[in-house]
Amino acid sequence: MSLPPYIYVDHRLPDADKVRDVLDDRTLTPFDEDERLERLHRVFYPVFRVTVRYESDEGQWFGSEQREDTVFLDGLWADNDAHVSRYAEDAGTLLNVATGDYDFGEGPGLGPAVLLQFQVDNDTAGDLIPERVADWARQRDAGRGDQADVFLRKLRENYGLPGEFDPAGFDEVTEVTRVYLPFWLAEYRGETGDHSIMLAFRDPDATEAEFKRHGWLSEFIADDPTRLAEYGYDLSLDRVQKQLSDDEGRAGRDERGASGTTDRSPDRSFGGEDTAGEDEVVQPDGVEMDAGSLVTKQVERGFGDVGGMDDLKETLRHKVIRPLEDPAAFEEYGIGVVNGVLLHGPPGCGKTYIAEALAGEVGHDFVEIGPADLTSKYMGEPAQKVKELFEIARANQPCLLFIDEIDAIAGTRDGDANMNSSEQQMVNQLLTELEDASEDDVVVMGATNLVDDVDGAIRRSGRFDERVEVPPPDTDARREIVEVHLAGRPTAEAIDLEGVVAATAGYAASDLELIAENAARKALRAGEEIDESHLLAAAEELDSSIPDWSGPTDAEDHVEQPDSADLNARSLVDPDPGIDFDDVGGMADLKARLEETVIDPLDDPDRFEDYGLDVLNGLLLHGPPGCGKTYMATALAGELGHSFLDVTPADLTSKWMGKPAQNVADLFAIAAANAPCVLFIDEIDAIAGNRTGGMNTSEQQMVNQLLAELEDVGEDVVVVGATNLLEDIDGAIRRSGRFDERVEVPPPDAEARREILAVHLRDRPLADDLDWSTVVERTEEYAASDLELVAENAARTAMRADAHIDTDHLTGAVERTTSSLDGWAN
Repeated sequence: MSLPPYIYVDHRLPDADKVRDVLDDRTLTPFDEDERLERLHRVFYPVFRVTVRYESDEGQWFGSEQREDTVFLDGLWADNDAHVSRYAEDAGTLLNVATGDYDFGEGPGLGPAVLLQFQVDNDTAGDLIPERVADWARQRDAGRGDQADVFLRKLRENYGLPGEFDPAGFDEVTEVTRVYLPFWLAEYRGETGDHSIMLAFRDPDATEAEFKRHGWLSEFIADDPTRLAEYGYDLSLDRVQKQLSDDEGRAGRDERGASGTTDRSPDRSFGGEDTAGEDEVVQPDGVEMDAGSLVTKQVERGFGDVGGMDDLKETLRHKVIRPLEDPAAFEEYGIGVVNGVLLHGPPGCGKTYIAEALAGEVGHDFVEIGPADLTSKYMGEPAQKVKELFEIARANQPCLLFIDEIDAIAGTRDGDANMNSSEQQMVNQLLTELEDASEDDVVVMGATNLVDDVDGAIRRSGRFDERVEVPPPDTDARREIVEVHLAGRPTAEAIDLEGVVAATAGYAASDLELIAENAARKALRAGEEIDESHLLAAAEELDSSIPDWSGPTDAEDHVEQPDSADLNARSLVDPDPGIDFDDVGGMADLKARLEETVIDPLDDPDRFEDYGLDVLNGLLLHGPPGCGKTYMATALAGELGHSFLDVTPADLTSKWMGKPAQNVADLFAIAAANAPCVLFIDEIDAIAGNRTGGMNTSEQQMVNQLLAELEDVGEDVVVVGATNLLEDIDGAIRRSGRFDERVEVPPPDAEARREILAVHLRDRPLADDLDWSTVVERTEEYAASDLELVAENAARTAMRADAHIDTDHLTGAVERTTSSLDGWAN
């Protein structure tokens, strides 16, 4: 997707030079004098500015007053509404700036500026508050006043609506505008470079409180740094590869494509009027859609630019290109020209790139469109847009029209009740246009992840004659993709890519891009050129984003993905936890308790049945934070030889009504499919907290679903919940039959503290006369996370002194560290 030429912003940031000058004079992180500014990005975060009109009785003696308030909604749909809404009150006149004024990167990798893409269209954003008002009205009309009050409170808190907002007087949303909130994002590292800290800000001279105000963005990026790549315009694989192709020129492409490149000077004469040499896009009369923004003339890309994928290219040559190049010969044999091709396969593997390369190979204009370009909240407009789209394609024939995510436009209609009249009109219009396309020199290509997600009428013969799989990149393609993303970066001479190519079988092209990026970071931190060791380390740290398409896997490492589940089993299930009770230092009483209550009944169920004792299915771990509840649950799975399924509230909650309950159902389906399994639900109180407070309908549904699943869980699934305080969990969850055992995980005892410190000091230079007993004694009531910090600080002090870590370094670190458990239960 190309950058928009202009964007609206609510604020103008100081330039980079001024920011660096100010930051050089400040110490902003706990790294203190060791802090090092690793990188600095200008990040544009997308929000919707939504104007809401309503009637309010606030302060009125007679009648009501019509009001309008402007709020900001999260444009990434990442549940940051409550954070971004705070910026609406400071937003005055919006500024219109040109994206050409900023450096978004000329090749692979992030530029100094990052523009994050909107993930939803304006219509969806405009419908959000009306839908939430409707939720409130349903609660009120059903006589559930308390729940209606909760809905109103969340409306005001999440979306920044004022206290006088009255949903009963809601009129309409009058305006939806796309706006960007610009921030500076600084990444700091310490002297060792092992950890990083993100800081988001607008004014580098701001107070500490102002820095904290923007901390949500720092946490959002730090939680998953790939989000800049995931949402940013500049890291589109198609855009990067096109830029490289443009830079190399035709000669460079021909040299690189010696094993498969064809001479493909565009021949635009067959199948229609000779249009060679025409560079102007034709705008049909009476068509409102902008042809200039949709049509790419004379695509400078072909199959010579597609590394590997020989089987795919040969399929397209045989089924699409040859009939187009010699239609008379194919018609002689009763074989018509292919007018519809459905590309299917995992996301991130280059369906868009292949489609554009095909257009260049046959010399067709290229039109790319997605669901957001066709949908609309106005009755009949989607069907009109579909009609206009095909008129543009016909006016610019010969043309290849590429419809991305076609299942979002024409999904399976098994549940027609969920499709409104306007959507049905759009699908019907698409069917009509596909029928008529056979009379024109227009090839229609659709793309979907799964063929079965596309309506059967769309898939049948005469509409999409060919269905072609675009699989994960093969060996040659992976090698070339890695080479593309290493281009322009310092690499070792004669770098060997075979290891990373072999290790990334089943990875998507987007995964390979990230591996190259992470390898470059590792080399930069080490002050070295990028070599195979950096690439292999980056590949080892990254799982494939498309595990279900990875092909056959080792049986011991196989993760089963239930067909009905939307949650990604591969990202949640660890088939081999890798640790057992032998890896847990100390904690003898706790391990004995778990052996007695969990392991023994599973090892000898018949004996327990003789005594009328059931196998344990539910275990609740409780105790102070940072004391190893997750580690102990993982060790329990390893001791049992079970798979380990680890989930947090963030994996289950959602802003969409009913989705949290569905996620819970999916979670237990994944656990059953990968049984025997330990299902660990961390911070279970955040999912099923005490229901004496306010809880909305979606949250109630989630708790009810969890209760139902706990009742029906099979014997091969042990459910382990974790919480700091038992009383924070709803009583129905705690009662017998759901969590039969409740086991405290206390702060580590002396033996455990000794073992934890030893683990974190492993591979570091230690003094021979280190007095472990003194250090262990002084860390009583320290959490495991506190001990990790003690080891880190002691190592840092010893490094500055160029000495081995001794007792004084460790005791000094203890004195500078406060136990995180002080007063935790008060």
